[in-house]
Amino acid sequence: MIMYIHFLCPSCSKENSFATDATPAPFNCRRCNARVYLQISESIREKEIIDRCVICTKDLFYVQKDFNRNLGWAILAAGAIASIYTYGLALLLAAGLDWYLYYKLPEVTVCYFCGAVYRGYAVNPKHTHYDLSLGELVEGSIRGER
Repeated sequence: MIMYIHFLCPSCSKENSFATDATPAPFNCRRCNARVYLQISESIREKEIIDRCVICTKDLFYVQKDFNRNLGWAILAAGAIASIYTYGLALLLAAGLDWYLYYKLPEVTVCYFCGAVYRGYAVNPKHTHYDLSLGELVEGSIRGER
């Protein structure tokens, strides 16, 4: 199975993706051609479990559903607009679609520090869903706040 790491280039902040189905090779940003050092751990390489970020080498992650938020908003907006004409039935259909997608879509692992997204990997039991207080602490440490 091909597994992907989606991340922002540390130099130009443009999105890149790296497929980890093969032996890691030197990686250059597709936009600015800057060298990006991917530090793939043994756990990622052998067990396909994320234990350390390949970009920032931190070990703080959360899991979330692999769903496009803009599509979610579009489903909600379409349901709300159509509910005017369907007497609320469209909102029930939108909620049903949302429920169905929530249970069918896989989970991805996301780094709290750099935002790298890991698709196709086994979920590490140490990683939980997003914790707002932890996310704010990380944001503060990135900005240099105390």
